[in-house]
Amino acid sequence: MTRHAAVNAAFGEGIDPSHAASYIDYYAAINPWMAYWETVPAGRISLSERDCPSSSFRDSEFYADWLDEQEHLKAACGLRLDVDRENTVLVGWHYALDQAHYADRFTEDILRRIKDGLAGAVRNAALLRHGLERSKRLGPLIERIDAPALLVDAGRRIGEANSAAAIAMVRGDLITGLGDVLALRDPAAQRWLEETVARLLSGSHKSSDRATFAPGGHVVRISVTRAPEFGGPSLPLLVRPRPQALVVIEPLVGPALRLDPGSLKLAFGLSASETRLCEILANGRSLAEAAEILRLSEGTVRQRAKIVFQKTGTHRQGQLIALVSRFAAA
Repeated sequence: MTRHAAVNAAFGEGIDPSHAASYIDYYAAINPWMAYWETVPAGRISLSERDCPSSSFRDSEFYADWLDEQEHLKAACGLRLDVDRENTVLVGWHYALDQAHYADRFTEDILRRIKDGLAGAVRNAALLRHGLERSKRLGPLIERIDAPALLVDAGRRIGEANSAAAIAMVRGDLITGLGDVLALRDPAAQRWLEETVARLLSGSHKSSDRATFAPGGHVVRISVTRAPEFGGPSLPLLVRPRPQALVVIEPLVGPALRLDPGSLKLAFGLSASETRLCEILANGRSLAEAAEILRLSEGTVRQRAKIVFQKTGTHRQGQLIALVSRFAAA
């Protein structure tokens, strides 16, 4: 669970599922034991009756509405293990108050014996999270979005980006990705993006939001959607990957990209017609649309595109567009 009592995952035996659900949804945030755990160094084993007895917060909402009716949970032996600066795993062994005089002794001894193994399991869970975060969550799906699209975390660190986003970052007139962090050139749009990503990934009931901005000569619609999470009933995770959001920046109105034919001819030997095809593709058109604009058959345009791929050493349309976009006319 994260500190400040947001529960990312919970595993337990001997507790009614409805009580467990109410704890995760609400009572964890007001549990007085959590304030105690925030003061305890990682690796220390604590006994509730010795260190923070439940009777000390008998007048609290947590005790009156949740703990009071569960006699078998009023005493406990527990262990805190830190995953990182933001996430903590709490291992608790609960029992009734009238059992504490003997249960404290053997539960503390058992936790001491298995503490190193539990710490190793937490480290392995953190490694699993790291691997999942580095894996492609959207993969080919993000390439199907016909606008710059990026998958970011709460700090707007970029996990994935489609070809259109790569091109937009190269152009730099709308978005940048310095240090692999997404930023918008327009200050108002940037503030909205920061606030929206933080809100949607902090547990907001709303899963998406969008707004329209007019930076410079552009009009863009920005949408932010919370990405599906890893895990679930089929893959319970002790340490969940950090939540991410899909950001799509859809240009509605804006100046067209113009390529410098002289530079492309010198760099790759592209002809004027080949440069024109690259320009059409770099402005978001498909090969079929390029054929219509050039008044050629689609087959002829595809053949011309193959020649361009060969001359530029590229293999995919997105790769080609990212390359030629660097040769924008001044």
